[in-house]
Amino acid sequence: MKEWQKEAEGYFFRHHLKVGEIAELTGVSRQSISEYLKGCLDYEKEKKRRKAESKIRRREYKTQKQRAYREEATVSMLVTGESLRREHDIAAVILSREKYY
Repeated sequence: MKEWQKEAEGYFFRHHLKVGEIAELTGVSRQSISEYLKGCLDYEKEKKRRKAESKIRRREYKTQKQRAYREEATVSMLVTGESLRREHDIAAVILSREKYY
């Protein structure tokens, strides 16, 4: 086993680095590292673990984004005296148009 292969295994399985990051650290191409790691015994297990972790992070991100959208919506939908007056004027124009035209 070559030295970079040992390093790549350690970085991938213990430190949970991405293939691109491992390539930068070892100086070996991403393709070579990826090919080698796919042949390792625990590769599928690590792949499933990373996928589950990614799913959790994605869910948290979506939750935060939805909160931000809701906060924006509530700020823009505040009812003030000005907004009530504007809605009343618009409704009056619409009703008068229907009645007289």
